[in-house]
Amino acid sequence: MVRSFLRFFSVLVLFCVLAGGLFGSYRLLRTVDLSIPSLFKPAPGKRLLISMDGFRFAQTEDGRVSWRISASRTDLFESREARLKEVELQFLEPDGRKVVLIGETGVMDTVQGNATIRRGAREVRIVTSDGYLMTTNSLYWRANDRVVTTPDPFKVLGKEIYLEGKGFSADVDMRKMLVESNVKAVLQE
Repeated sequence: MVRSFLRFFSVLVLFCVLAGGLFGSYRLLRTVDLSIPSLFKPAPGKRLLISMDGFRFAQTEDGRVSWRISASRTDLFESREARLKEVELQFLEPDGRKVVLIGETGVMDTVQGNATIRRGAREVRIVTSDGYLMTTNSLYWRANDRVVTTPDPFKVLGKEIYLEGKGFSADVDMRKMLVESNVKAVLQE
């Protein structure tokens, strides 16, 4: 009985000494600015600034929104790069036409407005208000030129045409398109 009392008492004393030491250290060091050695500093490179659910970014020209991008989840990095999930990029033309680019993942340069959209389980899609649907594995958007490109195979389906090939570059409104190779087209009436 005495032995278990001594063991309990020694554990209690040890606990009190540790608690007193931690509290004393806290009181002494709470106002001290400690420098972290370079060995323990984070690695240089992309540092995450903020993660958020919901993201919208728009560009205006002459007081009207010319394009906007939205995503369900976004990570913004110190390098001004945004990593996007469930991406939708809308191009709004002055005449009321609309082009929507939809993809599962993307990366956007928030300074230039350029973006890369990649497929996940589903293909990247472009849908136009004129009734065209385009599918591919990835798309690159150059904001200043208002051009989308891909090196991947693609398919375009419209009211009057079915087109497929590998690699293309197109204006946002899909009125001008340059196909790199393996072009197959079927015109419909």
